[in-house]
Amino acid sequence: MDRIRLDQTLHGYSEGHRLIDGSFKLPQSDARTMLVLSDASASGSRIPSEGYLTGYPLAESGKYVLARTWTASEMSRPGCVWTHSLLIDFGDLALLGSALNLLEYFRRPSGVGGSNYANGLEVAVTRTPAIVPSHDLGKAGQWASALYGKPKSRFIAERQGPGDDVVVLAIWMQQWPRLRRAFRFCSFSADDRSTSADTFDLQLMDAGRSPRSRMPIGIVAPAVKQGDWLDALLDDLERPARSHLRQFLRDVGSDVTNGRAAMVPLIHLHRGLQPNAGPSRLADAVSELERLGSGQGRMGRAAAARFVLTRSVVDDRRLLDFALQQVRADRDLLGLEPAIVGRALLRWRPDLLADGLAEEDSLQKAVAAALPGADPEELVDALKVVPGAAAAVLPSRPDVLEHASFWRIATIDALGLIRSLDLDQEQAARIVGALVEAARDDCSRMVVDCFGISPVVVVLSKMDVVGIRSRMDWVRAIARRTNDLAERMADGRLSHRPLLFVLAEVLDPDAVPNSVGTDPWVTAVERTRTTDDVSAEDLLAAFLFNRARGRRSRSTGKLFFLSVQRLHEAMASERLSGEAWRIAKQRLPYGSIWRVWDQCEKLRHAVVDDFIDRELPPIEFGTVVDDGKLWNELVDLAADSFRGRRYLDKARRALRGGAEDWWDERAKLIDHKVK
Repeated sequence: MDRIRLDQTLHGYSEGHRLIDGSFKLPQSDARTMLVLSDASASGSRIPSEGYLTGYPLAESGKYVLARTWTASEMSRPGCVWTHSLLIDFGDLALLGSALNLLEYFRRPSGVGGSNYANGLEVAVTRTPAIVPSHDLGKAGQWASALYGKPKSRFIAERQGPGDDVVVLAIWMQQWPRLRRAFRFCSFSADDRSTSADTFDLQLMDAGRSPRSRMPIGIVAPAVKQGDWLDALLDDLERPARSHLRQFLRDVGSDVTNGRAAMVPLIHLHRGLQPNAGPSRLADAVSELERLGSGQGRMGRAAAARFVLTRSVVDDRRLLDFALQQVRADRDLLGLEPAIVGRALLRWRPDLLADGLAEEDSLQKAVAAALPGADPEELVDALKVVPGAAAAVLPSRPDVLEHASFWRIATIDALGLIRSLDLDQEQAARIVGALVEAARDDCSRMVVDCFGISPVVVVLSKMDVVGIRSRMDWVRAIARRTNDLAERMADGRLSHRPLLFVLAEVLDPDAVPNSVGTDPWVTAVERTRTTDDVSAEDLLAAFLFNRARGRRSRSTGKLFFLSVQRLHEAMASERLSGEAWRIAKQRLPYGSIWRVWDQCEKLRHAVVDDFIDRELPPIEFGTVVDDGKLWNELVDLAADSFRGRRYLDKARRALRGGAEDWWDERAKLIDHKVK
């Protein structure tokens, strides 16, 4: 248990009023004050047998005096008194939770004087507040209402008995330390003990006298109207163990110099800071606190600002502006984590980011701490309100660009922003995904110009045919880059069959180059599987057939293998779509030697002629279709000419002894056709 040291003095009459004994020497001005206030509080009144209490500060000594005065009837002169004073350092006064135990140390001298007051006292600190009995709460309420409802006035009340000392001490101890050490009270008086320099806050008057008769400028406590704040004070006096008010007053009252005038605003602030109080009550409490003066209540302002900044549900504009004003004025951000302040700033005042925060601005540190952990959608919401803040947000949080909601902000200069970005391909793909989701098709060409086709291919390769067709601007943007398409197809990075379907719809069959090696279209198609989309598969077959008939590809035979059988079946069943037929017919042969209406026959002649005329690898002819009947028809067409039979002989040699049994079967068929 903590202990404090108290000095003590005894004043009394012996050949005049003087100091009889004391444990230390006071400065002259404080000694005069004690000399006056240790005298009887009034003449002509009977002092209670138990004495009365007086409390007042000694500013020069930094001590507070708590004194008890008794009548000194043993003295020869009438009206003499003894006053035993305990002097408490201001710092120690703040440690006390209750002053009741101090009453035990008061001792009335037994003789004309004494020498038992020269030594200091060691006193245990009682941190537990005293409880005001319920039957005294009405009285305590009247006195507290008078003290704090009219804070610039002095107050008088009628003394009713020794129990009043307990109530006065409880009210005194309820105060925060700065107010406590400035509070002046006397529990028995008939005259106003105030001076021009020092006013007594509370005086209890002799019940036998009119309380107004000797104190015309005082206010009788019961005459003051009680306010709604009083319930909190009384609850704290009656049940201090469960009340948080007293600790709150200690925390926020340390820098308030308005004295009693600050009590009601601080209580209202305490109520406004309760979780269920509502923003309007807190806003009113803050306004009341600010009326104390610009230099007052810094701790209370900080408490309110911290409350606002740490609760995202608060949306009162007055509170938001107040909180940011407080935190901006404190380089330490009111002791809050910078990230907390920064998140509040991003929610409420992103316009400050748009204006640009100076490095010395305390909010700059807060924003820098908040940005890394901020929710991307919250950042997007801030940028929706203030697009100009993007310059402050995006350098720390480029991942915001990966959210479609960002690109839907109409006032963002999307093209300029894309042009300024320096990204790797993975980052670019994520951003393209956001752009595609946001339907920013207007950005497609700029994206391809800045980052190439790869990020777009990655994004489109995650979609089905319907999704890709809904983003045709993006498809057309990559279709312009035919050399890049050839490279991506050849290295396997473009091998998504639905994307190949749509590219076949927009590209000319000869558009993609094939300067060396296997045709990129062959590589890309072979890396994919046939789908159930009959129409799309037929169109792809028509496209590949058209490409095979052209002069751009170095893999004509393989293109025929990937296209002819399906295209022949589609033509035979008349299921070919108009677009697929438009592509296929461009390179079907024309002439009167074949039946004009038989498109399948034209197709077979085109295949056979290309194999023979271009001298394509014979093994590719031998395996160009899986369907035995169709292959037999192709062999018949080739056998109709000398050049064809000579080519078939090469095919027969290539097939014979091959890797598959059916290759030998086809070699035997050629034997039968070519004698």
